[in-house]
Amino acid sequence: MNLFNIAQSGLSAAQLALDVVGNNLSNATTDGYSRQNIMLGEAGGLTTRYGFFGYGVQENDVIRSYDGFLNNQVRGSTSQFQAVNGRYEQLSQIDDLLGDGTNNISVTTNNIFGAMQKMSSNPADVAARQEVLSQFKAVANQYQTNSNTLNGLKKSTNTKISQTVDDINSYAKQLATLNKEIAKVQAGSGGLPSDLLDQRDQILGKLSGLTGIKVNENSTTGRVDVTLANGNLLVDGDSVCELKAEVSPEDPSKTIVSYIDASGNAMPVDEDQMSSGTLGGLFKFRNTDLKDAENQLNQLALQMATKFNEVNKAGYDRNGAVGTDIFSIADPQAIANSNNTGNASLNITRSDVSAVKAQDYTMTYDGSTWTVTSSDGRKITPDVGSDGSLSFDGITVTPQGTPQAGDSFMFNPVSGAAGSLSVALSDGDQIAASSSSDPSEQSNNENLKDMLAIKDLQIVDGATLSDAYANLVSSVGSAMTDVKSELTTSANVASQWLQQQQSVSGVDINEEYINLQMYTQYYQANAQVLQTATTLFDSILSIK
Repeated sequence: MNLFNIAQSGLSAAQLALDVVGNNLSNATTDGYSRQNIMLGEAGGLTTRYGFFGYGVQENDVIRSYDGFLNNQVRGSTSQFQAVNGRYEQLSQIDDLLGDGTNNISVTTNNIFGAMQKMSSNPADVAARQEVLSQFKAVANQYQTNSNTLNGLKKSTNTKISQTVDDINSYAKQLATLNKEIAKVQAGSGGLPSDLLDQRDQILGKLSGLTGIKVNENSTTGRVDVTLANGNLLVDGDSVCELKAEVSPEDPSKTIVSYIDASGNAMPVDEDQMSSGTLGGLFKFRNTDLKDAENQLNQLALQMATKFNEVNKAGYDRNGAVGTDIFSIADPQAIANSNNTGNASLNITRSDVSAVKAQDYTMTYDGSTWTVTSSDGRKITPDVGSDGSLSFDGITVTPQGTPQAGDSFMFNPVSGAAGSLSVALSDGDQIAASSSSDPSEQSNNENLKDMLAIKDLQIVDGATLSDAYANLVSSVGSAMTDVKSELTTSANVASQWLQQQQSVSGVDINEEYINLQMYTQYYQANAQVLQTATTLFDSILSIK
């Protein structure tokens, strides 16, 4: 009877092996599926005086092809790639905006000087004056359009940050649920469910694309604990600590992310530490690329408008009146922290536009005095006026109302300059081309010459208007070049790690087809052993 048992064990093992191979082939294109292998072993035997006789084969386990190190590398490289990709998608929109060689601020500004050059030959020509006025309006419209586009990008980035946070929370909850289900199966059978482990790893892969994570896996129980790049625990077994996207109390135009701990306390995350995944890429774009573009655009608009106004007010218009501002531009606005308890406000004016810096400032009231800190960490000592005003870096800030200790305000002296830029003149006759108040001097173009000279003046951080815009375009272009290079590199690294991971976990159809043939022959051979055992047994029974 031993030969029967050996044959039956072989048939059973062959059948199970074919089941495993068939499952691999069926799931060859299933996303996230890890190849399975049957582990066969000897079923023991009996030692006799004639030697050792085996009892056949037994099925020890069906194991999932898995390499924790490779999976971690895939997740890490995915985080890096998605960080660069998320930044690239947003930055490319600024590059497209500024990269138009035929319709941009530099071209429109040069059109102003071209129109003024024509007007210079006949300052009394009404049509020539209207052409210059039209070009002033065109450049103001160009600045407004660019500013609106950048503001739209800021809003879309905030929206994407909120959506990313929602997705992170969703995947974290799914992981916690899977941890619970895997633990339940493991406790009942002592084994780990391959399908649930595949689902778990797939979710971890998606989560790593959203933000950098560190995974601590228990290979015995299948439980994974997940921490964020900043060290905060996201998934702890079957419990979750969520992230929350909310409006910044310091700046209502900015969405910040807070970590909600197990006690329900919200702590804003350090965005510099969250540099991986899509979320990190969005932070980098908003805080660096977009901020730099906004500052340069606003500074260019402010300095251009101020210089044109200054020169126009030094001359006389067609009617002999003193020139007025060509452009109007809004004063800076201070943003009160939503947690302020006092009723104070800040009135900000630009006292020396040439000294104005394109950067953020924070003013905080400590109960007796105001302290000023710049975005680069400088502690600024302002000049305090008799009226309580504070002057520094080309601006004057006059506190109004009654502040309370801890109240704070944030502002940028150039913020909104491009978006608020408009033409203050209502008529071309108001262009102050003349250096004389005598309206009969129709050919006087001396002040207009000074206005034409603006083209070559270094009025924006040591650069001309044309060079300043070129610097803006160049800085965005340089960032795009760097990001493209990083994108290519990170994509190659991610692809290489994925290939290595798939060489372990992925299904090779050719290999499985060979296994299918092998186990088919294995089945047929054991069937032949069973048939032989049956024949022998029948022969014994036929003896009379």
